[in-house]
Amino acid sequence: MAIKDLTLIKKHLFLCNGGTCKLKGAEESTAAIRASLVEKGLENDVHTTKTLCNGRCKEGPIVISATDGLWFKQMTADVAGQFVREFIVEGNVPDEHRLFAYGESEINSLEPEAQAQN
Repeated sequence: MAIKDLTLIKKHLFLCNGGTCKLKGAEESTAAIRASLVEKGLENDVHTTKTLCNGRCKEGPIVISATDGLWFKQMTADVAGQFVREFIVEGNVPDEHRLFAYGESEINSLEPEAQAQN
């Protein structure tokens, strides 16, 4: 594995590849996000890390932007290119996939009753 120059990184994405997210296509999503970053020449600007479960299985596949404190839901391979373009390139938060931001008191969950349990 190549050693990443950390001084170049502008964003760090954690890509959930836990069991439930895998069943929902996380491996394909991870590959699609990484391919889109390479296609746009952003592989040195954005570091990606595959994780195990991040605890939001119902909304998976989950992507967390550690640098921005943002969690995204339903990050399937179908939306990976759009996500990279909209969030990484243009700097806009794709609201339809936004799950949570650090400091907020509400989670944009797929299931409203799940908020009361969290």
